[in-house]
Amino acid sequence: MICSVIYYIAYKTGYIQRSLGKKLDGVKDLSLSKAIAAVSKDDFRDKLKTSLNDSDFIIIIGGLSSGKDRNVMNVLSDYVNDTKMEITFNKRVLNPTGGKDGYLIRSRDKYIAVLPDDPEQVDKMFGSELLKNIEITPDTPAQMPEAAITHTVVFAPEQYDPLERLEKNKSHNIFVIAAVVFGALTVGAAAVWIILQYL
Repeated sequence: MICSVIYYIAYKTGYIQRSLGKKLDGVKDLSLSKAIAAVSKDDFRDKLKTSLNDSDFIIIIGGLSSGKDRNVMNVLSDYVNDTKMEITFNKRVLNPTGGKDGYLIRSRDKYIAVLPDDPEQVDKMFGSELLKNIEITPDTPAQMPEAAITHTVVFAPEQYDPLERLEKNKSHNIFVIAAVVFGALTVGAAAVWIILQYL
């Protein structure tokens, strides 16, 4: 299985690369092929498209604390919507340090892990539980050697959807519904008042 890393408006990339290298060294049949940087939304989309074509597992580092338009999950949600990417599952990876949580997303036979751009947080969040959810070979889930396991990743309940904008795009806007209900009540009240005037 080929793995690539995309650093999206990330910091301390050298330290993170070292940490990821150590984590992945202990995993059989998983090799880190490249690490690339993306400095804008459009650049990120291009790098993600390329990585999805030539890698099975993409680790995205950074962008979780960015503002709305540049936030990695918003940019990723837009990409999923625009390309009609099929999401098989997605899970939130809890951050034990209290920083931004990460995500693990599967699209058919491709996996995307989104992690913060802090070496200590990446070290604690990237572990055996995350890799257990990735099928390194067609038949066997990944198993890390016991000596390589230093931290356990905790996943949020299954119903949590990190790509929540996908659901928001499908659902009706609460303000539109409220306006329609308020309008209907106003018209109804006016009709009752008019009827009572003629009685």
